[in-house]
Amino acid sequence: MTLNEMIYKRKSCRSFTNVPVDSAMLETIKAFPMKPLYPEIKVHWDIVRRNQVKCICPWTTPQLIAVYSEETDGWLENVGFLFQQMDLYLQSLGLGVCWLGMGRMNPKTTTQVAGMQFVIMLAFGHPKGDQLRHDFMAFKRKTPEQIADQADPKLEPARLAPSAVNGQPWYFVHNGDTVHAYCKHKGNRLDVGIALAHLYVANAETFRFFKADHIPFVPGYEYIGSVVLGKEMI
Repeated sequence: MTLNEMIYKRKSCRSFTNVPVDSAMLETIKAFPMKPLYPEIKVHWDIVRRNQVKCICPWTTPQLIAVYSEETDGWLENVGFLFQQMDLYLQSLGLGVCWLGMGRMNPKTTTQVAGMQFVIMLAFGHPKGDQLRHDFMAFKRKTPEQIADQADPKLEPARLAPSAVNGQPWYFVHNGDTVHAYCKHKGNRLDVGIALAHLYVANAETFRFFKADHIPFVPGYEYIGSVVLGKEMI
């Protein structure tokens, strides 16, 4: 399946086998190109072994992706944007994936990345059973009217995006062909980056992200950035 198709099929996997992903597939994963939201922000990621990680999850995977970033304006949404593309790609390979906010690197087995802050992990591996959704109605998400100032089919990919504890902290305001993106005050900005990644994947030829000079004030929300999506979803 394409990454765009995966938006409507993906789900977070929490049931994995203990079979490691083979080295050939790991090399393919390492070569996957991701588009950044902010190209100037330095990001480092690596595939690490389970014994390099500290996590209280009752399930495990033999390998995980550990993500580090330069800490600067936009860093969290940039990480979400980048690695939701990876999430979709891994699932398109038939692997299960789950964002792992409670995971940490084990200081006894790993060293810090100079100039970078650890951000988050993605657990991935061979799922037990089918890792995809086959019923579109199985998504438990806010309604289109709850995530934007007006219902808009072009925002459906963002509406279906995963988020921490399914909080869905994003909100969108329209201005012609431009859509302003916001994050709930004290919400997880990484989650908004994930939602923007879905908009990018669904509109890869026309997606453009920028900071607008004059944006509407939305009570309880913080401005993240603005996007141009195009007339129709790809």
